[in-house]
Amino acid sequence: MTSDNTILSRYFSASYDEGRDKFRSACQQAGLTVESHVHPTLMGPENEDLAMDIAWAGPPGASRVLIFSCGTHGLEAAAGSATMLRWLDMNGPGGLPDDLAVLLIHAVNPYGWAWAHRINEDGIDLNRNFVAPSSPRPKNPAYEDIHAPLLKTGMDEQSLKAFAEAFHALAASKGLNTALTGITSGQYDFADGLSFGGTAHSWSAETLFNIARDRLQQADRILHIDWHTGIGAFGEAHFILDEQRGSETFALLSNWWPDHAIHCDDVVEGVSISYNGLLVAGLRDEISTFNQANVVNLTIEWGTYEVEAMLQALVMDNWLKNRAADADQALIERVRAELIERFYPQSPEWRQDVLGASEEIYAQAIAGLNNWGRG
Repeated sequence: MTSDNTILSRYFSASYDEGRDKFRSACQQAGLTVESHVHPTLMGPENEDLAMDIAWAGPPGASRVLIFSCGTHGLEAAAGSATMLRWLDMNGPGGLPDDLAVLLIHAVNPYGWAWAHRINEDGIDLNRNFVAPSSPRPKNPAYEDIHAPLLKTGMDEQSLKAFAEAFHALAASKGLNTALTGITSGQYDFADGLSFGGTAHSWSAETLFNIARDRLQQADRILHIDWHTGIGAFGEAHFILDEQRGSETFALLSNWWPDHAIHCDDVVEGVSISYNGLLVAGLRDEISTFNQANVVNLTIEWGTYEVEAMLQALVMDNWLKNRAADADQALIERVRAELIERFYPQSPEWRQDVLGASEEIYAQAIAGLNNWGRG
C-alpha cells in the first residue's frame, strides 16, 4: 500500500528544479510535448535553466481551450504544479471532450520559484505587471504611508510588530480598505517597495503574450485559471473574480462551481480592493487584440495563514530581495524558510486537502467550459 507521504512527495516539490523535472516527466508519460521558453540570461541556484514550460492536451485547433497557469508569484507555484501533476497522473488528457483542449503553463515566474521569492528577477510583482503600455501607470497614494515604515523594518519580531502597528494605524485613520489597497493593489513609483508593478512588461509577460498568440488564434471560448496561494481558509480553495458580483461572468462561474463562493476581490470581509495589472486581465486583453473569443478568467487561491501573517510575509520577501545583502546568512535562511512556509505549508493535511479539492475543480472546469453556451 502506498503511504500518504509517498503520494504527496509524488506531486509536491521542494524546489523549482524538482518541480520542473516532475512536470516534464508527467507530460511525457501522458504523451504530451513540452515546449520550453527558457529565460535568455538568468539561471537557477544550481546553475539550471529557468523556463516557462507549456504543454497542450487535446486537438490542436480546439474551439474551447482551458488554461491552467501556476507560479505567477514564484514560490507559490509548487501547489499549482502539484495539481497539474495530479491531473496528468489521473489521465486527465485522456478524458477530454471532443473539441476541447487544455493548455498547461508551468512556472510563469521561474526565477521566483527557483530563488524562493514571490516577486520576479526585477523585484516586480507579476500580478501587478500587466498594465497596457499605452496606459499611464496607476497611482496609489495610500502606499506612500506604507513605504517609509517598510524600509525601516527588520526581520526581528519587534520590527515586524512595528510594521503591523503602522499598518493598523493607517487602517484606523483612513480605513481598512485604504490600508489594504495601499499594500496590495499595486504601485509603480517605488521599485524597492511592496507590490511594485514595474515600468514595462516583464520577460514573463511578453512570453505569455507570445504563447497566447501562438496557441489561441482559433479558440472561440477560453477559460483561464491562475493558481495561487495565501488567501482564504487553510487548505481551502478561494475563488477570486476580477469582475462585479452582478456580472454575467459571476453568474456563469457560480453555476459551474455551486459549492464555492465566488469572491470579487474581497480579501477580508467587507473589503473590496481594485487591483492593477492582473495577469488574467492582461492576458485577456492581449487575446482580444487578435481573437474576439469569449474569455473568462478566475484566480484560485489555496488558503494558508491569516491576513496579518501574510502581510508580514510580503515584507519578508521584499527584505530578502532588497535589503538582505549584508545580513547574517543564518537570518536569511530562517526568513526564507518562514516565507516559504507561509505560502507553501509543509503540513501533510494542507497538501492532501489541496490535491483532493483540485480533482473536482479540474473536472468542473472542463465540464463548465464544455457546456458553456450549449443550452
